[in-house]
Amino acid sequence: MPYIAQVAIGRREKISVYGNDYKTPDGTGYRDYVHVMDLADGHLKAVDHILGDNRNGIHIFNLGSGKGNTVLEVIKAFSEASGKDIPYEIAGRRKGDVDSLYASCDLAEKVLGWKSCKTLEDMCRDMWNWQTKNP
Repeated sequence: MPYIAQVAIGRREKISVYGNDYKTPDGTGYRDYVHVMDLADGHLKAVDHILGDNRNGIHIFNLGSGKGNTVLEVIKAFSEASGKDIPYEIAGRRKGDVDSLYASCDLAEKVLGWKSCKTLEDMCRDMWNWQTKNP
């Protein structure tokens, strides 16, 4: 998302979309995007868990939205949030990229009581707000 914001603010000419032949609704990669404030809240919940009574050992939790969006969906959402056209070009796939990648956050919800709350639209709006203040 930072690269998309940099295109919207004029620091970059366009965004490269790596591949459009994935088995996804629009052919672009499907990824899990999580709002920075949700991520911060998840880390605070993890610290509370670590500091809780009778805690020891290693605990691993996935923090994410638990669902994905395609790259083109994110570009479109950012364009709507910013009111700017986001030029992009389709580039070749990068070695190792997979069709979709998103987190299962069930354990974080069950043990930590954490679940992401912010939407893709929230992420784009807040990123644009930050980017306009930090061009």
